[in-house]
Amino acid sequence: MKLKKTLVSALLILVSSSAAKAGDIVSSSADTCIYEAYIKQFERQKDSPYGELLINTAKYFSGKPYVASTLELYGEEKTVVNLREFDCTTFVENCIALSQVIKSGNFSHDNYIRKLTDMRYREGNVAGYASRLHYTSDWIYENEKRGLLKNISTESGGGKVKKDIHFMTTHPQLYRHLKNNARNIGKLEEIEKKISKRDYGILPISDLEANQEKIKNGDIIVFATSIAGLDYSHMGIACRQNEKLHFIHASSKSGQVIIEKKTLPDYCRASKTCTGISVLRINP
Repeated sequence: MKLKKTLVSALLILVSSSAAKAGDIVSSSADTCIYEAYIKQFERQKDSPYGELLINTAKYFSGKPYVASTLELYGEEKTVVNLREFDCTTFVENCIALSQVIKSGNFSHDNYIRKLTDMRYREGNVAGYASRLHYTSDWIYENEKRGLLKNISTESGGGKVKKDIHFMTTHPQLYRHLKNNARNIGKLEEIEKKISKRDYGILPISDLEANQEKIKNGDIIVFATSIAGLDYSHMGIACRQNEKLHFIHASSKSGQVIIEKKTLPDYCRASKTCTGISVLRINP
């Protein structure tokens, strides 16, 4: 395990030091090649239903390796483009951004970067570590505010909850840009206070089975957690298989992007920390 982490760290250093950079962007030639291949294959799907396009995009990356912390490079905060490997969040972000590019008809790499940056950063501006939407509930709030998505969890049988959010600042040793950085910790503490005042929709595990038909292919599923100070711990894309509700995700357990073998309700029940889900519907 230590060797694996060392190799991952070495790769991140290599990417950050050798990738082509333009302003606030870090993008390697390998990622550009993957992007161009994706566009060539998907450009004719512009008129496909959005949910279908999103699922097909997710399946395109099946088998790509799961790697944690691919955004945590050294130095100043930049928009990181990495289509070679994903964690659960960067997988969903990239699938949404790529699908948006196809639907827009503007297949330029700059358009993709813009959509990815808008989704990942507060008001679409890269302005230091704290400008990234680290907490999923904050990511949902900001992207709902700008019209990208709608949290339909209450419409799907759920209710509103509140939670005291503080995980990052009470565990600064887990984050490269918080460890020994009082300034970043201070900024994150202010953000956590704002998040803690909000309520958000959660569909509890106990009500998921009865309401699963309200979830459509291509909806984004985010998994609420019982971990103290944390709002969500995982996310994926809803996908029905043989009329059963599953989801596609970058799985740390499997080490790659997969269509989850367990149904969504079974996956939630098997989790020791999952308390329910939020259902997000992307606005095409």
